[in-house]
Amino acid sequence: KTYYLTMANDGKLDEFFNVTMQLKLGRKAGDSKAIFDLSEQQLKIMNRIAEQETNWIVYPLFIVAEQFYQISKTGTTVADLERCSRTIHRSFNLCLNDRNPVLPKNRRIGCYMFANLEFQLYHKLQNRDMMKNLVKVLQSRNKEIPSLIQSLARYHKSHMVKYNYYMGEYYGCYESDFKKGYEYLNEALMDCSTDPSLRGKTKQIMILLVPMAILTRNRYLKVPEIYNSMMTSLKTGNLNLYEQQFRQNEIFYLNHGLYVAMSLIRELVALKLIKQCYTHYGRKNIIPLNIIHIGYSKSKQKSKQKPKKHAAVEEESLDHIECQLANLINKDLIKGYLSHSNRCIVLSKTNPFP
Repeated sequence: KTYYLTMANDGKLDEFFNVTMQLKLGRKAGDSKAIFDLSEQQLKIMNRIAEQETNWIVYPLFIVAEQFYQISKTGTTVADLERCSRTIHRSFNLCLNDRNPVLPKNRRIGCYMFANLEFQLYHKLQNRDMMKNLVKVLQSRNKEIPSLIQSLARYHKSHMVKYNYYMGEYYGCYESDFKKGYEYLNEALMDCSTDPSLRGKTKQIMILLVPMAILTRNRYLKVPEIYNSMMTSLKTGNLNLYEQQFRQNEIFYLNHGLYVAMSLIRELVALKLIKQCYTHYGRKNIIPLNIIHIGYSKSKQKSKQKPKKHAAVEEESLDHIECQLANLINKDLIKGYLSHSNRCIVLSKTNPFP
């Protein structure tokens, strides 16, 4: 096919062409500062061109913005990354604030693709505030902009996966909204499973998805290797094993924003242990706290050590167990109440562990 450019040339196209050729020559010369400056200038000119155009300009504009992002992330300073984010945010706003009443020509179809570039930049800058502001803008304007499946991203599934991943990370890791985080990440995983070219991203998604799936009472049969000990702990109520793997992977959890989620999963390991105490005590609805204390003591001892059968029960230990039980009752993980004076927990006779 032969295409003819029919838009009026008011000097912007000449300027864009000249900068593009300089950028091409600069990349051959390997001058990184000149390349960065020219790439920024190229996107700024493209933004000015896009102001007067309909949505046909969105994908070419994105290609220029993505090139600027790729140049910015290699060996540049924090200040350069911030410059890049400001210029790309201008491209995002050009799409977001398009008032064209003819919807098929509206530039809002490109919002999510430019949002993805911003998410990546804020991730590199470790700037949660800017990420939060961007999410707020997207959520507050969700009735005005097309849905993800109606946007330009639908033609590029990798962009849909990326958007759902970053939204899942934001809600699950930064806002501790595990239900919302799970929904976004699960959507990203489903898109990966239907596209062979995206299956390499599955492990990255699963690292965040598995803890959120557990906390929202969903399950996955296959989990990343790093969670093998955690899954064993959840099945057996082994607190020692859980705390051991937690200490080993603490930095990993912090770097991935999973520290809060993994701390909460410890409660589920403790819940499993309490269920075992309930079973071993004959499923009686009144359980003395010293019985649960014995279970805790055995669980926390290393496997090579023999459990102490007649360990003295300290009041401080019982207070600690009582606090944990109160927390589990408050979260509706246990149905019952505590009797402090009698040092026992009274469980519901019907479904004590909903």
